This record gives sequence, C-alpha cells and structure tokens, in this order.
Amino acid sequence: MPLINKIAFTAWGVVAVCVGIWLLVTYEPDFSSEYLAAAGQNQTAVRIDGVSCLSIGSNGVVFDEKEYSDPKLVEAIVGILSIKTVLFNADYATCPWDFSVTVVPGTIFAVRYNGQAAKYLVSIGICERKPNGSVNPNKCFDKNIYIFNPRVPPHELFSLALVGLARPQASELEAFRSKKSQ
Repeated sequence: MPLINKIAFTAWGVVAVCVGIWLLVTYEPDFSSEYLAAAGQNQTAVRIDGVSCLSIGSNGVVFDEKEYSDPKLVEAIVGILSIKTVLFNADYATCPWDFSVTVVPGTIFAVRYNGQAAKYLVSIGICERKPNGSVNPNKCFDKNIYIFNPRVPPHELFSLALVGLARPQASELEAFRSKKSQ
C-alpha cells in the first residue's frame, strides 16, 4: 500500500476513534421510569381555578426557538389543568386568557438536583389579555419548569410543564417527579 494511502487510512482511523470517544462521553442513558423536574414560581397574580378558557396564539407554543404544533396539547391542558375550553387565536371577547409555553433545550448549569444540571427549561404561563388582545404582564400565573432527564420528547416536555404549573407550591423552587407515558 502506498505511503499516502497509509497516512489517509491512519487519519480516518484517528477521526473514528475521536468520534467514538466523544459519543461515549456525551451519551447519557435514561433508564428511569419517571421524569425529574423542578418548578420555579414566577408570578401568581392569577389563579388557575379562575380561568374558564385559554387562547393559544400563533406563537404561543415554541420549541427550540421555533413555533411548534402539538396535536395532543389541548388534551393535556384539559386533562391536567381542567380548563375545558382551549381555543386557537381566539379574540378577547371569546376568551380573555392567553396561554404560552416555550421550551429551551440545553444544559442549565445554574439549576441542579443532586449535582445534576437541568437539561431543559420550559417557561409556561397563563396571562389575562387586554381588550386589544395584548397580554397584561401584571395579571399572570407562570412558572419555569426545569427538567433533568436527557432526550425528552417535546410533547412530554409540554405535559411536564403543565403538571408543574398545576402543582401548588410552598417555596420558590420545588422538585417533583412524574411517571413517563408509555
């Protein structure tokens, strides 16, 4: 075999070994049967039990900086928050309440549980809208939900955030667990 081929073969071998080591170092298996999350309370000017409907705006559901469509989200809102009327882009007269959820994937080193950094931040909230349709930032109930499991599907992230939003909270940041759906 010519020398140039030996060098190229060796270089590709080194690249393959480096990629293999990188994959082993970054691989995080998750064999648990439940999700681990923490809820950080922000505003509490609104009570969920006083909300009769929700309007999800065109940019109300965001995953990784992109609008996201989750066909199961309405069912999850009804099942977890017990708000029976969930509409898309409803005007103020039809529903004065705005719903939003934003998922930011990536390690959040500032939030840890037993030394493990959070893997996702999900900001979720319900705000009263003004008659012109804009959100009234002083009339909201919202939380930041931090999820510690790696590789969680978007719908599960939204559901976990709803569970966190619905939970009563005595302190600023509280951990909770939720069973994984099958």
